[in-house]
Amino acid sequence: MLQPVVMQFLRDLAGNNNREWFNQNKDYYYQAKIAFDELVDAQIAEISNFDPSVKGLAAKDCTFRIYRDTRFSHDKTPYKIHFGAYMAENGRKSEKAGYYFHVEPEASLIAGGIHCPQRNVLTAVRQKVYDDQQQFFELIEKIEFKNFFQKMEGKRLKTAPKGFDRNWPHIDWLKFQSYDFVHPLSDESLTAKDLLPQTILKFKALYPVNQFFNQVF
Repeated sequence: MLQPVVMQFLRDLAGNNNREWFNQNKDYYYQAKIAFDELVDAQIAEISNFDPSVKGLAAKDCTFRIYRDTRFSHDKTPYKIHFGAYMAENGRKSEKAGYYFHVEPEASLIAGGIHCPQRNVLTAVRQKVYDDQQQFFELIEKIEFKNFFQKMEGKRLKTAPKGFDRNWPHIDWLKFQSYDFVHPLSDESLTAKDLLPQTILKFKALYPVNQFFNQVF
């Protein structure tokens, strides 16, 4: 389970998103971060049993900083109001498909696939889906996958991407700019005793799809 201090800290931070409050509550933040990282370390250990590409990683390699980059944003609040970790080969900076764990009051989720890839990677993924369409659709139609991930989410182009047949029957699948599969998590599920095995069950369902995408690298 996720220790209650994590969600409580995030709720308090959302209501006090300023440097003065944060600096006065650094110990509170570290308590929450340590608790989150402990769960991420446990997830990495379990994922490595079926996906050896994450072996040797630790939470410090996968968790994102809580500090926001506000240089080009209209929102100048200095801190993220969530904790997130991306578990993939080489950690959070990896371009490869992996496993994302996001904790935020009333907006928690797990996800997999490839998020906001570079243009050359996105083109390669689209080509992979186009060339190996039978395998791709078989993977996403498997019951163990569809039980948790009913649809892909993310921004899409309005027209077919350049270089692809706009009359292809599945052209909508090539319009995505990210290949993200998302499963929401309720606040209640985060404090359940079976949180770890339940998240691993969903991450394991993502593994074959991640493998498919990672063949482009």
